[in-house]
Amino acid sequence: MSFDLDKERSRLERKLEALRKKEFIPAPLLEIVARTAELQLEARGKVQVSLPDQIAPADAHAQGASLLPREQFPYDKAVTAETFGKLLALMAQSGGSMAEGATSLHKALEAREFSLEEACDALLQDDQLFFADWGARMPEAPSFVRYLVQGSLVPSLMAVSDLLAERRDTETVWSHGHCPHCGSMPLVASLRNKEGFRYLTCSLCRHEYRAKRLQCPFCGEEDHSKLEYFKAEGEAGFEVHVCRSCHCYLKVADFRELDRLSIPVLDDLESLALDILAREQGFVRPTQSAWGF
Repeated sequence: MSFDLDKERSRLERKLEALRKKEFIPAPLLEIVARTAELQLEARGKVQVSLPDQIAPADAHAQGASLLPREQFPYDKAVTAETFGKLLALMAQSGGSMAEGATSLHKALEAREFSLEEACDALLQDDQLFFADWGARMPEAPSFVRYLVQGSLVPSLMAVSDLLAERRDTETVWSHGHCPHCGSMPLVASLRNKEGFRYLTCSLCRHEYRAKRLQCPFCGEEDHSKLEYFKAEGEAGFEVHVCRSCHCYLKVADFRELDRLSIPVLDDLESLALDILAREQGFVRPTQSAWGF
């Protein structure tokens, strides 16, 4: 599918304009998120990637195999490096812990203690120890390195996912607890169309895929007595779906009766209050937010 930069930029601007009216989102945080999203769109317009020769055959995919394991996702190294540099400069100018993190990472780059290619490989391989080590080295901003690396890779990952979407029926209901494209867990969900079809957004490649409405996306539980949801006062358009079997939760945007634009990674930011409520009730989120917290 073709990427329409002008269309996506317009959608982003509309969504950001709406978020800036939300008093509970700290302005400095929103501006970092806004600038990151803008840089990612610019990079997405430049990315050049192609699929490897081998992707999962149709019969294996139907049984739950991802089309392309995340560790095999190609990425545009030049665009990724350029985006990484811009994000690092943005953080250096932002002040506070982000600026401290930028200073620490600059020193690591100058001492050749940090390799962007190694960090990208670690993210694709879901190497938690790699990022935990950098988090320990930078206690002032423990999620800083992961934020920069994932933020820089996202444009390429989305481009690969768009190519993979051409290889499958994207309206097929996917019933497995991971992304049909890369095998990663979902980030957030949305309800669409008058029937309320549920679409999940992948935490890595950002693919949006249709899933069962009444099923835990993490453990596969389908017993209705163990699947619940709740809303929060003042948070119209959002629900939290929880599973009593695995004690995980997923936030769901339902804007069908509201005049609001949905961009899943920004819906995630807009609904931060629901993360707090879910955790207060003992539920956990298996993935970090799209913005590293």
